[in-house]
This record gives sequence, structure tokens and C-alpha cells, in this order.
Amino acid sequence: MANQEHLDILKQGVGVWNKWRKNNPGLTPDLTSAGLSGFDFLGIDLTGSDLKRISLEKSNLVGAIFTKADLRLANLKEAYLSGVNFSEANLSWADLSTAFLLRC
Repeated sequence: MANQEHLDILKQGVGVWNKWRKNNPGLTPDLTSAGLSGFDFLGIDLTGSDLKRISLEKSNLVGAIFTKADLRLANLKEAYLSGVNFSEANLSWADLSTAFLLRC
């Protein structure tokens, strides 16, 4: 289950989230099983986040940073993933079917 405080910060927008991440570098955000389909997360920093079973279906994740994030069993169907950084991320069993991966 996702940490409600982390979800509340995220729902304030990418700018608020990225500033919070910068000010809390040692924290591991927990968005496990969060239902965030259809959101605009252009350029979001989710480095090292726990995103197991998260639903980001049809979300705009262009330029997002998922470095060292745990995306096991994540739903990324039809998500816009152009320019995304998945360095060292765990994408085991993640559903990327029909995701948009083209570089614009």
C-alpha cells in the first residue's frame, strides 16, 4: 500500500514532487499499488522509488527518471515513455504493452 503522505505530495504536481525529492534525498518514496493512470508526470523524478504494482496506464511520463526504481508488476500500458531513464530499474513483469517509446 502506498504511503498516503507521498501520494498527497505527488498529487500537488511534478514541480512540488521534484522539489520535495531534492530536499529529501535519503527517503525512499513508497507509491506501491497506487492508481495513477492518466496523470501528466512530464519530467518527474522517481529515482529509487518503490513503485511495485503501480498503475501508470495512459500517463505522460516523457523525460521521467526511474533510476534504481522498483517497477515490478507495474502497469505502463499506453504510457508515453519517450526519453525515460530506466537505468538500474527493476522492470520484472512490468506491462509495457502498447507503450509509446519513440524519441520525439
